[in-house]
Amino acid sequence: MRQKMLVVSAHYGDFIWGCGGSIAKYAGENHEVNVIVLSSGIGSEIKTTGPQSAHGEKALKEKSWRRCEKAAQILGVSNMEYWDMEETPLRMDSEKLELLATRIRQLRPDFILTHDKEQDRLNQDHTSTANALRTSYTIASGAGAYCMGHPVAPRQTPMFGFEPLLHDYTRFTPNLYIDISAFISKKELAMEAFDFNQLITAAYTTKAIERALEYKYWTGAEECDYAEAFSMWGAVCMHGGFVW
Repeated sequence: MRQKMLVVSAHYGDFIWGCGGSIAKYAGENHEVNVIVLSSGIGSEIKTTGPQSAHGEKALKEKSWRRCEKAAQILGVSNMEYWDMEETPLRMDSEKLELLATRIRQLRPDFILTHDKEQDRLNQDHTSTANALRTSYTIASGAGAYCMGHPVAPRQTPMFGFEPLLHDYTRFTPNLYIDISAFISKKELAMEAFDFNQLITAAYTTKAIERALEYKYWTGAEECDYAEAFSMWGAVCMHGGFVW
């Protein structure tokens, strides 16, 4: 049965390095992958290049978005949404929370991926996104919320958090490992297409090798060269095809 994955990403590139291999794997099995990107993530770039005019900032966003779309195409993403929210800090007001809840009801994903539920001390936008998703899902699964009249979302939709780059500065705990060995090349191509810092790209490839060692330790599997790790947001009652 064809399933739906929903990924909620704070910035353009977060979903690529956080779960790019799993996206490629899921899409490769002909499942539907939906990605919502809340903000551009160019704030740090502006800080290093100096103030930008409104026109210059728009051009920078458009350039980054084109790279993001190219990377998403490589991974096999079915549908992409960009909400163009203000970032650093990223603030989800009641209107945005209800919009996200409405999209959850409309899409009715079989599972959801986003940032880890624990605080990311190096990037508050990641934590804000995770908190917003938790709130929006509560709204989406509540019978008292209107959400444009869409049917209430299931109350047991599994949610997983992808791994932050510098997990030593967070309380990230891996609870789920996905073997992405057959799809690491697509993830690397996507990271290259987005034009990530080469050190970050190399760090995520190295991290995938490290997680593969853990995968083999926990499962006894002999063949796993690259893996991605995720935290679980709660008890998983129905996981469908996400856990291979």
